[in-house]
Amino acid sequence: MAIFVLCDCSDPVTPEFKFKEGLVYIDALASTAPGASYATLTRSVREFGVNKNTFISGAAVTFVNTTSGTTVILIEDEELYVPPADFAAGFGETWELRVILEDGTEYRSLPETVQKAVEISDLEVTYNPELIFNESLGFIPGHEISASFDDPGNEDNFYYWRYRTFERLVNCQICFTAFYRNGECVKANVETDNSPVNEYYTYGCEEPCWRIRFSDQINIFSDEFSDGTTTTALPVANIILYSKRNILVELQQFNITPAAYRYYKTLKDIIDNNTGFNSPLPAALVGNLFNPSDGEEFVLGRFTAAATTVKPIFIERIFVGEDPLEDEYISRAEGLEAPAPVVLTAPCITSRFRTSTRPDGWIDQ
Repeated sequence: MAIFVLCDCSDPVTPEFKFKEGLVYIDALASTAPGASYATLTRSVREFGVNKNTFISGAAVTFVNTTSGTTVILIEDEELYVPPADFAAGFGETWELRVILEDGTEYRSLPETVQKAVEISDLEVTYNPELIFNESLGFIPGHEISASFDDPGNEDNFYYWRYRTFERLVNCQICFTAFYRNGECVKANVETDNSPVNEYYTYGCEEPCWRIRFSDQINIFSDEFSDGTTTTALPVANIILYSKRNILVELQQFNITPAAYRYYKTLKDIIDNNTGFNSPLPAALVGNLFNPSDGEEFVLGRFTAAATTVKPIFIERIFVGEDPLEDEYISRAEGLEAPAPVVLTAPCITSRFRTSTRPDGWIDQ
């Protein structure tokens, strides 16, 4: 079982930890930037000899503004809980997270007050064919994003960076040994279709469509030794070369509380010491969450309310020489045609990971 030493319930605790099934992990953020807020709930499980965290669905998740009494309901969306698209917290507001699982178990956070935002003055991009190293994959190419900003003087500031990226899709649907019919991939039948079956068929987008990816990194910074100065070209994000398509990076800079900084620093140390690539988030932290009905339960994770500034940067990648991390299906294999009715395109279905809305800062080539 886990052993904890508590000093302050709002500070992170790094326990001597042995894996235990059934532990709940909550990670949530209320941001001043629309589209940046979320909550994720997972539970530790062991399946087929592998320890991992699985998503908890069916929960009632809300942000509560303790100043105004406003309650914002988060909706379950692709293994995440998100508020309405136009939700944005305000500077100086105080927010709490409340979660009720399907079995009635309730979790809450301590209140968090939104700090003042610090603007990003400039972004720089540097390509590196050996951006990061992974024991299984070797060196992985990509782009390093660096930020510049003016740190306010005579106050402690703590920064946390996330991002989301947009890549223009050529195909909105790929069907493997299947044909796209009536909004879904229908398994091919050689006998009834009277046609050879290809390994895959691709279907172009009916309208402009962008794939969205989200950061899985923790990048933080304290102004302890740079208070009131201009920070120039600080590396804040690594954009892996998943494909060679041009990409728009939307960098999010959060000004967080000292307690949030200590939590994310501890979490970063844990992840940096984990050699797995995209491995499940380790459940080994106690932040500012609690069970109001059970003071003995240790709730893992944290709720953070943060002022956010967003700055986009467009990156051309078509001339990159290294191979991308993912295979790309550009067009249908030649020589074989799908049986009638012939369908060539598929719709761009809007979701957390796909949009038909042109992102701000996108440049057509």
